[in-house]
Amino acid sequence: MYRPCPGANKETHRPMSEPSTGAARARTAGNPSARAERWLPRVMLGGMLALVLGLLVSMGSYYIYRHEQNFQVRINDINTQAFARLEQSLQEEIRHLATSLDERRKGFEHNLATQLQQETTVAIEAIERTYWGLKGTVSDAQLRRILTELLRPMGRPNQGLAPFIIEADGRIRLFASDPGLEGQSLTGRIDDIGQDLMARLSDAATLGDGQTRLRWRPTSDAKTMKDYFAHATRFASFDWIVGMATLSQQAQISARAEALDALSRYSPLDGRLIVVVNQHSQLLASSASAKPPSADGSAPEWVHKIARAGRLGGSTLRLALEPGAAVGSSKTQEQHLAYVAGQDPWGWTLAAIARLDDANPMIARERERMEANKDEDFTVTVFTLLMGTALALLASIIFYRWIDRRFQHYQRDIDERKRALKESARELQLSAQVFDASNEAIAILDHRFRIVSVNPALERISGYRQSDVVGRHCAEQLIGEAADGESWRSTVARLRSTRHWAGEAQLLRADGSHYPGWISLGAVTGDGGRSTHFVVSISDISERKLTEQRLRHMAEYDALTGLPNRTLLLERMGSALESARRNQKHLGVLFIDLDRFKNINDSLGHAVGDGLLQQVAARLSAVIRGTDTVSRLGGDEFVVLLTDLDTAGRAAAVASKVLKALATPYEVSGHELSITPSIGITVSPEDGDNRDLLLKNADAAMYSAKENGRNSYQFFTPELNERAQTRLTLETELRRALLRDEFSLHFQPQFDLASGRLVGAEALLRWQHPDRGMIPPDQFIPIAEETGLILPIGAWVLRHACSLAQTWRNEGLQDMSIAVNISALQVRRDILETTVLDALGNSGLPAHLLELEVTESALMANQDEATSTLAAIHTLGVKLAIDDFGTGYSSLAYLKRFKLDKLKIDRTFVRGLPEDAEDAHLTEAIIGIAHHMGMAVVAEGIETEAQAAFLTHLKCDLAQGYLYAKPLKPEAFRQLLIKLGDHPASKPASSTA
Repeated sequence: MYRPCPGANKETHRPMSEPSTGAARARTAGNPSARAERWLPRVMLGGMLALVLGLLVSMGSYYIYRHEQNFQVRINDINTQAFARLEQSLQEEIRHLATSLDERRKGFEHNLATQLQQETTVAIEAIERTYWGLKGTVSDAQLRRILTELLRPMGRPNQGLAPFIIEADGRIRLFASDPGLEGQSLTGRIDDIGQDLMARLSDAATLGDGQTRLRWRPTSDAKTMKDYFAHATRFASFDWIVGMATLSQQAQISARAEALDALSRYSPLDGRLIVVVNQHSQLLASSASAKPPSADGSAPEWVHKIARAGRLGGSTLRLALEPGAAVGSSKTQEQHLAYVAGQDPWGWTLAAIARLDDANPMIARERERMEANKDEDFTVTVFTLLMGTALALLASIIFYRWIDRRFQHYQRDIDERKRALKESARELQLSAQVFDASNEAIAILDHRFRIVSVNPALERISGYRQSDVVGRHCAEQLIGEAADGESWRSTVARLRSTRHWAGEAQLLRADGSHYPGWISLGAVTGDGGRSTHFVVSISDISERKLTEQRLRHMAEYDALTGLPNRTLLLERMGSALESARRNQKHLGVLFIDLDRFKNINDSLGHAVGDGLLQQVAARLSAVIRGTDTVSRLGGDEFVVLLTDLDTAGRAAAVASKVLKALATPYEVSGHELSITPSIGITVSPEDGDNRDLLLKNADAAMYSAKENGRNSYQFFTPELNERAQTRLTLETELRRALLRDEFSLHFQPQFDLASGRLVGAEALLRWQHPDRGMIPPDQFIPIAEETGLILPIGAWVLRHACSLAQTWRNEGLQDMSIAVNISALQVRRDILETTVLDALGNSGLPAHLLELEVTESALMANQDEATSTLAAIHTLGVKLAIDDFGTGYSSLAYLKRFKLDKLKIDRTFVRGLPEDAEDAHLTEAIIGIAHHMGMAVVAEGIETEAQAAFLTHLKCDLAQGYLYAKPLKPEAFRQLLIKLGDHPASKPASSTA
């Protein structure tokens, strides 16, 4: 045991392992850095205690302050929510009433049709019973009067429903709603849209379901056509058309009155007020007694406000209503909340009104509850602060002892690391600059794939700030996948084996949306070859993906209608055929072509045509199943692909639905249009087992439907295929016929009926096919018009007709008029005028010897262009004639509008002369009208002497037909000219040359 010497200084003899306090002080005093290090933990302890206590006090004060602020905000929120719930309740009530009104409007025509049908059934049963009860006891004339007067008071006069009776000859026997029309005849009466009223009523009573709409000219206003709804049926005993009719306007007024009555009887919730205001600020209906207009007739100001809000689309208003303006009003004005809907199709504005005071009790109850909660929260906050202070003191003492030991250890490590940090500072600075300047999003991950750092580009692309993502797993934060998901585990396995992975993925943005990105993920290895970090590089490829989608959509969908085009249709047909084979199901193809769609394009313009095609596409899409496909091939051709059909008959059912859906008139750019489809149907596997064959066969079936009258559907048959092949072959050969000089002209002579002199001829086109022989014009002219070949063929006819006529004149033969038929496609000024000038100029034929025959359909196709074109032709001196008069629209407006020189009576009227009295009267009327308007009349198709004599008696001017001569080849017609040149007064009554 060590013992110190007597008298020795004890401090001098301390063991070496226990330095004296004086020595330590001496070292500390001589070393400022050591002294600072010694006192630093104590300073940190004091500072930390002050900081903790300051934070606790600050947090407590801030919490109490924020709680008070939140209390006030919550009170305001309660007020807002109460008013919002009140407003929402008003909106729901108005939405319910608006839906009810909309259902009334949508069901208006159906309910009216049902009502008309029921009243008609009652009427027909009444007259049936009366007829059989009185038959045999009175004469037929008396029985007719009895039945007429029995029916007159029936119907619902207060609602405008009135009975009518139309005799078999078209005479109006009874028209209760407009007795001034009784005794007049409907025969031949056409409304302002070209429909025969008698034919429409007869079709409705006999062929249809009885329902029809008419355009009628009342006696009270003979200048205006008005719409009538009618239900007609046939009373067979007297061959009457019996039914009920009502004026559309009156029926709508009744429907609106019923709607207003229902709204007036409506009982809203909690004593609220429901009002209906029209666009003129008139109060139409109210669920309670509202304040009437003022003495000068004006409505209260709050009514005007509601009307203005309705015209602007609706809004929420605060109104101050005067006493008597609403239920429960007091002597002073009260504040009300009103929800106003936008004007509906009838021009009405619905509004629901409630007092704002209704929400006050709920607000008071909620405030009392929150006051109690606030006191309780304050007590808990004070107790929590005291406990936090005690715990902070205890934790600070423990922390001081621990930090003092750790501080000494860290101090040694810091000195060593400073040197290493200085060496790598330059490299880190350069790497940081590259990291921040990169345009690609980059994230640094640790070995557990948690985010360590991100560059500004990632913040810009993804929206995540560095503080949001650091420490989070990259799969969950950036890619949107589960960290333990199968896809991520596969990526990690590959990354650990190859040290790199790249691929495309849907990435997550900070706002929750996804975007496509290209990810490149690489590993950073340490000294031992283990992966210590990972680097993720991300490129946003949204623009590239959008471009790919746009290109794909443009390649597979029709730009006008948005329907799949031929490419996508064929792709779906291939898949559907495979599925049908596997499941032993049928597959149907409906080939749809719109009848006479070209007339709409030519007369109203392509903008209207495009609008019509869009509505047709919408209707087709609405009638098929979600598993089927509607495609537009182009123009007015649509294809419907029907999959998984149990029987072929299901295709016919869908075709019937399509016919019905497309039959309703269309409203396009202010025009009411009607158009019908022709539908061809093929079914797999019966009609083919590949896409092209099915489409081809459906196309052939569609043409068969057109030939059978249009507005129908036709199934494919082998005969149709043969006819389609023939038609296609004929079209191909027709294109080569001009080049091969296979066309020729025949001339049918025209004679003056009074003198018997030959005065002209009609040039008729003939096609002498090298293999098929003579092909009739009715087989190739429609194909030429559909393909546009009629333009070069028509020009050829004009040139050759003029050239031959001038050749005969050069030989000294007599001058005569040469008539050439013109197609509707040729009646365009830039085409026809140039063609006529070219034909006359090259041949030298005088213009007054050329006559152009135009059909009524050509005049109707584009009236403005036809007027200007024919006026220009007429100015040249060329004669104009209207062909086949009486078989089309036969509108006298055309005769007045166009400067015509001749009118040709169609052979269908001449055929029945003189025996058929109706044909005789019509022919006499046509000749009289034409002469009155300064036109010569040509009768075609004369085959008998009796017909010629009768037409001569009616003073018809010119005649042609087999009685005089069949169409002659040019040389035969020349010989006829030579022969008649020697005997100009002779008439070849039975020539068949």
